[in-house]
Amino acid sequence: MLTRTWRGRIIGSAPPVVRNLARTVRLRQMRKVNAAKSTGEVFSEIYATGRWGEPYSSGPGSSGRVAAAYADYVRELLRTTGARRAVDIGCGDFGVAAQFVDALESYHGLDVVAAMIDRNTAHHGGPGINFEVLDASTGVLPPADICFVRQVLQHLSNQQIAKILDRCAAYPMVVVTEHWPASEAQSRPNCDKSHGADTRLDRGSWVDITADPFRCHPVEEVLRVQPEHHLYQAGETIRTHLWRPTQRDSTA
Repeated sequence: MLTRTWRGRIIGSAPPVVRNLARTVRLRQMRKVNAAKSTGEVFSEIYATGRWGEPYSSGPGSSGRVAAAYADYVRELLRTTGARRAVDIGCGDFGVAAQFVDALESYHGLDVVAAMIDRNTAHHGGPGINFEVLDASTGVLPPADICFVRQVLQHLSNQQIAKILDRCAAYPMVVVTEHWPASEAQSRPNCDKSHGADTRLDRGSWVDITADPFRCHPVEEVLRVQPEHHLYQAGETIRTHLWRPTQRDSTA
């Protein structure tokens, strides 16, 4: 029987079509396993094992020029709108929000991973900066002027996304950021999947809150940046959209 190391070496030296097939098989197996677990269990394991880098790291997307461009945009949005109370759904390791939290009067970071919340509270908590274990698809979200959901929805099922967006509709502004495939690889948005570390990019899909089954409006794209390291192919983008749910009735 081949060991995991030797299987990895054989697959790694195989033609691209074989590697892609093996990757697809692994994804299907992982998604089936994750579907039987809670989001807390799945993402606690992801962070504890360092699936996105070092243990309890939110990965490379939480640093570098992509994160810096996002932080610059948020700072300008806060300045122009006067928003001072923020909720951050899926706050992760706080690496991104730490770059603009000083522009807020209060920040409330939410995540399903209890160990991550404990770490954030110990290292970053203080006056006006709070962290809480909460599943945004089932829990009651705290009040705020603005809500951030940065590269979180792509890791969830459509049902979970819909529940989160329904709760977010109470906020004046929601800033949603997602990873989009290269234009030539795009199939259709919002292909469903189970919650987990993976995204929809393996099928050329992505999360678009304006498309079925979510249909959020009014929404405008406010930032588009190419990641320093793509997941599948060059040309992928990290896109940020500003959703103003409380204006939806006047724009219907």
